Amino acid sequence: MKFLLMCQFKPAALATVTAADAARMMEAMMGFNHQLIQAGVLLAAGQLAPPETSQRVFAKAGRIQTEDGPALPGDTQIGGYYLIDVPGEPEATGWAAQCPAAQFGVIEVRQVAFSPL
Repeated sequence: MKFLLMCQFKPAALATVTAADAARMMEAMMGFNHQLIQAGVLLAAGQLAPPETSQRVFAKAGRIQTEDGPALPGDTQIGGYYLIDVPGEPEATGWAAQCPAAQFGVIEVRQVAFSPL
């Protein structure tokens, strides 16, 4: 079963993180990435660009429009993701619990309900 682990955070939670703490967190995240690879469950992963660099695409009055910036400025943002293939939800939430990003945010776990690939 495929699950998407979305690393969510509030920008304010990162406002006081020192450069040394950020470096330690990145090292821990790289270790977690390695664990997923070694276990053979990682399908894809990525760190996203800052939310303020995003584009929103939507329909308004029947026309497609775009706007700069996150959908909910200042609210919870997705900073990265992992796509994993595991036997079930207990394993997916088990991996999410080991993710270092859970120390300063939330890891949302969602099963992929449909995938054309």
